[in-house]
Amino acid sequence: MNNLDHEINQAIDKVVHLFKNAYLAASGFPCYDVNGKTGEHLSNRNLLCEFDDYAPFFWFLGEEQYIYRQFEKIEKQLKKRRLFFKRPQIRRDKGLGLPGPIRWLPYADSQDYVEILYGLLELFALSEKRAFLSAAENLMDVILDHFSVNGHIRSFRLMPFGPTFSVSDAMAGMHMEILVELAETIKDKRKAGQYVNTAREMLNQWIMTDMFKEFGVFPSVFLEYPLSKVPGLSKKALIAELAKPNASMGYALLAMSSSSFEIPEARKAFSRWIKGLQEYFSTSNCVLAHTPRLQVFEKHGPVLSTNFAILDILCDAVHIFDDEECRDLAITITDFFLRFQSPATGLVPDQPGCNRSYIDANTDFSVSLVKMTEITSRNEYRQAGERIINGILKYHSGPFGYYRDVNLDTGEPLENLVETRFCSLLLKALILYRDNLRVYGEGGHWSMFRDR
Repeated sequence: MNNLDHEINQAIDKVVHLFKNAYLAASGFPCYDVNGKTGEHLSNRNLLCEFDDYAPFFWFLGEEQYIYRQFEKIEKQLKKRRLFFKRPQIRRDKGLGLPGPIRWLPYADSQDYVEILYGLLELFALSEKRAFLSAAENLMDVILDHFSVNGHIRSFRLMPFGPTFSVSDAMAGMHMEILVELAETIKDKRKAGQYVNTAREMLNQWIMTDMFKEFGVFPSVFLEYPLSKVPGLSKKALIAELAKPNASMGYALLAMSSSSFEIPEARKAFSRWIKGLQEYFSTSNCVLAHTPRLQVFEKHGPVLSTNFAILDILCDAVHIFDDEECRDLAITITDFFLRFQSPATGLVPDQPGCNRSYIDANTDFSVSLVKMTEITSRNEYRQAGERIINGILKYHSGPFGYYRDVNLDTGEPLENLVETRFCSLLLKALILYRDNLRVYGEGGHWSMFRDR
C-alpha cells in the first residue's frame, strides 16, 4: 500500500465515522452543514434531498444497514403518496420571483426529488435489490401526479392543494434522464413507454424554444401562459447558464441519444447543442464561460465548478459515440484548468486568478481526470488528479470534516464551514483512486461516478 492509499483509507474512515455520529440529525438523516472546528450543526436542513451524494458510496463501502435505515424512512413517506416537502429545500432561499406576497406562499419544488431518484437508481445498480427500483418508480409516479401538466414536469406547485405554476427550468433535463433510465430498467413495458413518451414531450418543448432554435443552447427557464406575459418574468426566458441548466439538458440529450428506445431527435439536438456551446459559450481560450456571449445580462468567465459538469458529458459522449469533436473540447477544458493547478498545494482554483480552492470542484475535477485518462490514454491526467486528492486531504481537512473553501496556495481555511455532502462526495474520488476502478466499459462503474 502506498502512502496516498493509506491517507485515503484514513479519510474514508473519518468521513464514515462523522456521518454515523457527529453528523446524525434528529430526522435520522445526516445534517447539511457544520462548523468544521466545533462540529456544531449550523442549520436544521438535512441531506435527504442530496441522497445520491452519499448513499451509493456508503453502500459500496459496506455500510448497508446505515443506508437501509434511511431508505426505510423514504419508503414510509412514499406509502403516503404525497410530496415530502412543503417548502423548497435545494433552492430554499431563492423564491419564485413572483411579484407581491405570493412569493412567500408555501410551494413545492420538483427539483428536490431528483437526487433522491438518482440515489435510489444507483443503489439498485450496485445491489440489484428491487426494493430500490420500486421506490424510484413510485417516487417518479408521485412527481408526475403532482407536477406534470400536459406531459411536462413543471418546477413548482402551490401547497397543499394548489395548482402548478406555468414555469419549467432547464434542470428538468435530469427528470428526462431519469425517466429514460427507469424505462430501460423496469419490467412493465407499458409504463416504460409512458416514461419515454413523457421524456420526449419534454424534449420537444425545450428544442422548440426560440433560444435553442436560433443558437443551439437552452434558456434557463421556460415560461408558459400566463407567466410568459408577466414583464418582470419574461426576461428570465432570455437567460442561459452553463451549469446546471444547460448541463442538465445535456444529461438528458445524451441519455436519450444512447437509449435503446429510438429517439432520433435527441441525437440531432445533442450535436446542435455541442456546436452551440462552442459558438456561444467559448472564450478566447476555447474554454467555456458560465454565460454565453449572446447574454444581455451579467456575464461570468470560466468557472471550474460549471465546466466539469460539461466535461463529464463530453467524456461520456467520447465513450458512447467516439466523438472526436467532444474529445477535443474535453482536452481543451482540462488543459486550461490544469494550467492553474497550485504547485504548492496541488489544488485548482474555482476561477482563474482567484485564491479560493472549492472542495467540490476539486473533487469532481479529480474524477473527471480519471475519465480523461480513459478516453485519451494520457496517464498525466490521473497523476494531476492524485495531486488534487493529496491537496484536499492535506489542506481541506479539519476536526469535523473537510472545509468547503481554503486558500489555494497556503491551504488556510477561508471559513470554518463544512458542507457534509461535500465530505461524502469526496468518498467518490477516494474510492475511485484507491481501488483503481474503471468508469467506462466492462466492469466500469459509470453511474456511481457520474456527476449530477
